Amino acid sequence: MMKNSLFANGLIVVIGVLMLLAALQLFGWGKGTSSLEPEGFDASALTQLEVLSEDLNKKVGPELVSQINTMPLFNLDRKRYEGVMGGEDDEPPPVVIESKPLKAKVTSIIMIGDDRYAMMVDQVTNEKITLEQGMPLPGEQGLWVVDQIEARQVTFVAEGEEPVSLELEVFDGTLNGKSRSTTNTKNNRNKTNTEQIEKVDASVAKKNSAEEIRKKIAERRAQMRANAAKGKKE
Repeated sequence: MMKNSLFANGLIVVIGVLMLLAALQLFGWGKGTSSLEPEGFDASALTQLEVLSEDLNKKVGPELVSQINTMPLFNLDRKRYEGVMGGEDDEPPPVVIESKPLKAKVTSIIMIGDDRYAMMVDQVTNEKITLEQGMPLPGEQGLWVVDQIEARQVTFVAEGEEPVSLELEVFDGTLNGKSRSTTNTKNNRNKTNTEQIEKVDASVAKKNSAEEIRKKIAERRAQMRANAAKGKKE
């Protein structure tokens, strides 16, 4: 028990001394915080730095500094940076795409409520396509856009061009060119027959008029003979 009490008393004394020293340091005992501040550094005192600074001024001029400032830090495509050739204000001229004349025909128009569709044939590619309002033609005629779809026609617009309206082609009853030629042949035949009939009628009318004239002449002669015979008797 005696040993434990002596040991405990010794620890208490040591702790008390340490706390006393800490209190003295807290209230300014010692060198203070000024001793922890760094000392001033004079770069001109080192001759090596002076030589390096002169070399850097020779190599790095204002042009190189401005070029480095204008360069991007990194490229998204991770390709090598290439400086701009010529002046910064030089811009490439805009590319003007000339629109070609519209070559298409409307084969059908479908209108269901507010939805309108135009079935067409692209005469450049000879393909059948279906378009809505606001859709452009595919391929080379992509500048032409459907502006309005009506019951009998479709209107297209293009930048720098006047609007073009294509009417719906209606079936006229002929399936191909052969039927059209057959119809034309029949019409020509009917026309020829009509002309021949008119000529026959004209010739018949002439014959009838000639016979009537002959009859009148014969009657006139008979009357003159009768009158002459009466005059002789008297």
